[in-house]
Amino acid sequence: MKMKILLLNPPFKGKFSRSSRSPAVTRGGTIYYPIWLAYCAGVLDNAGFEIKIIDSPAQKFDLEKTLRLAQEFNPDLIIIDTSTPSIKNDIRAAEAIKNRLSETFITLVGTHPSALPEETLRLSDKINAVAKGEYDYTIRDLARCLKNNEDLKKVDGLIFRDGENIIHNKPRELIQNPNELPFVSSVYKKYLNIKNYFFAASDYPMVMIMTGRGCAYRCFFAISANFS
Repeated sequence: MKMKILLLNPPFKGKFSRSSRSPAVTRGGTIYYPIWLAYCAGVLDNAGFEIKIIDSPAQKFDLEKTLRLAQEFNPDLIIIDTSTPSIKNDIRAAEAIKNRLSETFITLVGTHPSALPEETLRLSDKINAVAKGEYDYTIRDLARCLKNNEDLKKVDGLIFRDGENIIHNKPRELIQNPNELPFVSSVYKKYLNIKNYFFAASDYPMVMIMTGRGCAYRCFFAISANFS
């Protein structure tokens, strides 16, 4: 039986765009793809896992609808994207899921847990782990470890809860060749509806891909600095 993995962009204040440079609900209605979750989904798909993406803000799902869909899928592992503006909300969503799916392993990803991994884990004992920085292969390796009941300490880039202790694994090396990642538009086609996404400066509907990772500069307002 295939291991099931849910990649979740949880609901928060309507069409909240977590993947934007400045995560927010925009006046112009811009809502980005859950692009980093989608890249990770492609890696997991290629590795043979059964996956599902729920993008609640884009699909206008409230928490109850999100919980119901998660429960129906019944995943072994849940990856939740988060951000600093939504962190408290996202923790509550994770706790609600854990209350219904007590055996699922919940991991947070995104800029906030990347910058503050231990502080993020201490916000709730319902969170099992965070994946720091680029998490495409971290999540794949985590899934393999969980499936085979192996030691999580071997997963680079993972910070996880072990009883009362928080274990910091070795940082994961940055991806040197983005071309080795699956083409993200195929993930959109398989798991998302491109008509749910909008960017005021482009035609509609539109598709977003990334040709590189991180940034050479350190602008204080840019989330990409967390991944370079």
